[in-house]
Amino acid sequence: MLKPAYDKVLVLALATPVLVLTVLLARTPSKGSGAPVSAQFWAERRSASRIEARLTHPEADRYRPRMSAGGCPVTPEPIPLRDLARLEEAGDLSGIASAYALQGEWNQAASFLERMPASPDRDSDLAAVYLARGAHEQALRLLDGVLKAQPKHAQAMWNRALVLQAMGLTMKAADTFEQVALMGESGWSREAKANAREQRDATMERARRWKEAREATLALVDDPQAPLPLEAARKDPGIVRQAFYEVVRAAPSKERVLALLPLAQELDRGHGGSALTDYVKRVSGRNFTRRGVLSREYASLVRGKLNQPDKLLERVLASGEDDLFLGTAQHTRATRRMFSQVVERAKRQNDPWFNLYIEREEAIRETAEGQWWKAEQRIFNALQRCREGSLSARCVDLELRLGILYADLQRLTEGEQHARTAWAWARQLREWDMEFTALEALAAITRSRGDFASSRAYVEEWSARGHDNCVWPRENLAHTYYLDNRMDDARREVDANAACKKEPLSLLFAVNLAELSRTRPKPGDEALLRQALTWADHSNPMPSDAVYARYVEGRFLLDSDRARGLALLRQTITEAEALPRGDSLAREAWALSYSSLVTDAGKAGEYTQALELMAAQLGTPVPQRCALAAAVHGERTVLVARGTQGQVLGHYETDRQGPFSRADTSRLVPDRLREVLRGCERVDVLAWPPVFGRTDLLPPEVPWSFRLGRTAQPRTTPTARRLVVSSVDAPALLQLPRLPPWLPSQEPEAVPLQVLSGSDATPARVLADMRDATEIEIHAHGIMDPALSDASLVVLSPETSGRYALTADVVRQQKLTGAPMVFLAACSAGRAAITTTSHEPFSLPAAFIDAGARAVLASTVDIPDAAGRFFDGVRRRIREGAAPAVALRDERQRWLERDSRAGWTRHVILVESY
Repeated sequence: MLKPAYDKVLVLALATPVLVLTVLLARTPSKGSGAPVSAQFWAERRSASRIEARLTHPEADRYRPRMSAGGCPVTPEPIPLRDLARLEEAGDLSGIASAYALQGEWNQAASFLERMPASPDRDSDLAAVYLARGAHEQALRLLDGVLKAQPKHAQAMWNRALVLQAMGLTMKAADTFEQVALMGESGWSREAKANAREQRDATMERARRWKEAREATLALVDDPQAPLPLEAARKDPGIVRQAFYEVVRAAPSKERVLALLPLAQELDRGHGGSALTDYVKRVSGRNFTRRGVLSREYASLVRGKLNQPDKLLERVLASGEDDLFLGTAQHTRATRRMFSQVVERAKRQNDPWFNLYIEREEAIRETAEGQWWKAEQRIFNALQRCREGSLSARCVDLELRLGILYADLQRLTEGEQHARTAWAWARQLREWDMEFTALEALAAITRSRGDFASSRAYVEEWSARGHDNCVWPRENLAHTYYLDNRMDDARREVDANAACKKEPLSLLFAVNLAELSRTRPKPGDEALLRQALTWADHSNPMPSDAVYARYVEGRFLLDSDRARGLALLRQTITEAEALPRGDSLAREAWALSYSSLVTDAGKAGEYTQALELMAAQLGTPVPQRCALAAAVHGERTVLVARGTQGQVLGHYETDRQGPFSRADTSRLVPDRLREVLRGCERVDVLAWPPVFGRTDLLPPEVPWSFRLGRTAQPRTTPTARRLVVSSVDAPALLQLPRLPPWLPSQEPEAVPLQVLSGSDATPARVLADMRDATEIEIHAHGIMDPALSDASLVVLSPETSGRYALTADVVRQQKLTGAPMVFLAACSAGRAAITTTSHEPFSLPAAFIDAGARAVLASTVDIPDAAGRFFDGVRRRIREGAAPAVALRDERQRWLERDSRAGWTRHVILVESY
């Protein structure tokens, strides 16, 4: 019998159901005193449920056929509080979570699941919550963990199939549903089989239509009697149009060209305008006594049967047959080296299809020249024109190009967003070949930002679609497994890669083999490495490719022939330093060679040598006291502490589980090394990615800073000048809120003050005015929100060229003659890009140090409007004579003691030069 207080709670529940549930569960009798919930309770929950996911609670997982409700939202009936209380009394948190989940109340379900200890069942249910929220990355990671522990976990397999389906990875979803079907569960197996058939059939139908439309069009290259694919042109105009240009170019006579006129007119009707009709008429008027021979050779080129394509390129260039030249340049990959001729001839076509192609190529050229903001704006403009027209296939290509641009800039989340858009668009348009390209881009981007579960899923989908290349998926899976510290899986894929006989071994294969040689060596590895590097030497003639291959060889030999390995790594560093710093591959080889030398020194117990190597890599003097050096390479960690008397203590370990990007670095430094640093008035930290940029290496009460580079000493003492940038006009396309205006202090300024604001605060103006400033303070948006960007980037007012961003690559090129103190009062402006492809400090603080700043302060997290006062307090302490690290520590302690919400101050990074 219920107590009176219990009855009163039920009465109150009529008015405040959400609040009362908490009160009710708090006042229930002791566990075990209540009756179990009725079968009717679960029957009602299941009958009202429309969720697709499976739950692990036995009552919630009973199969029930889902019925359509016609798309109308139906408000679920409230869950009886008595039954929830009984579940609570029994300690059945899974039952409470399942009851809420069956009604689609996912937030409530999550709150109970998160109170449960991790287990395969709990993680499978929590993955269902993430799936419902659209958080596919988190769901996939949880489910992969469940299935690694229990490969036949039925609910996890089902939920993984749903996640893959939601991501568009339909072939892998079908495979997974089929695995569920084989388990023979009543109801579930039948539905799983139906789901698998639906996903597979829809996917292969797109492939079939793409292949049929393309082959029906290309059949006209060889067979003049082949029927014109008019129906395909109406249904899939983009696919037919891409092949149509090949057919016109390969037509050897006026009659063969004019026979294509009905197809050109049909495509023009679909795409608008008369570009293709005009093209056919223009080509039909050419002199086929000369053109006919070239067209026949071009037909052989299209079919892959021409022995010397470069000679054809020379002849069509001299012939004046612009369309043949454009096609041959694309087939022979000569577009880059003959760019001016390609642009000139393409513009003569007066065809919007080629105009968009030229915009894409111009953007690639601008990116290579370092003018990425021009490339970004160019692609944005081209996409807008493309969407307004009807050349959708070209739009997919531009969307992919934008994604690749952002990925190259380490703005990985933006790159992924655009690659996903291209991926969805390609599926909608049945552009089967572009689906493969989008999958390749998504696999690379997600791997770079440490989302290994998604990266593997994209690679597996690529393979499941029947592509006959076995090298690309194997080498990419191996690299992903290695980065995820799953060495046995990585070794399995490397062996499978080596068994692929149709394709030669690549440089990425050599990289994987070299890294695995430490922990998973096998006889014959060196011969395989030589084979891969020999092929790379022949196929990659660029100097940086040879330098990178030398690094890989040195890395491999360290464990078998240390002297030879060390010599090759030192040679790599020397050769890489002779190449332009903008050569990313050479720079990566340089950084990884240093990293390999440092970890090798740690393995040998040569900790002073490791400290010296870290200082050399950072371009800074070797600290003689009060320093900490930290390096991470793969599964290995090297830490070196130098105390107040110059004593050195080191730590080396090789047992890291999981990627460093998800590691808790607050305990990275062992207590015995921290003891060595006790008594230091401040500590210099020497670190390279992925450690550089972490703000929790030492406790907040310790004054410390990252050391990087060496400030050039000015010939004369610079005149003090403070530059403040505020109230910028952010570009409308970013949709950022306007920040409150910066207000100067009421106290008299000790140094001359210059303020740049509004439309004056452009990148060019800011860069020009900061060159001789001694203090620089920037109040602006830092677009570091993971939903928007991964890059170290501050938004300023746009210039006429469209450039609006202050980025690390641009700042690094400056010469700051005033050796300024820099304060970046912008959200996350200090965060380094922590990615698997980040091989040097990629952040604004590091860039300012490279440019000549003596110290930089910036937050690595979002900051409140009051942050300006915090930075001002640090600045005043420094002006009064405190060392920057001490000033930061003291101001942080003051804020933490005064306001519990000031936890963000723990994430302010300080980078100093010597």
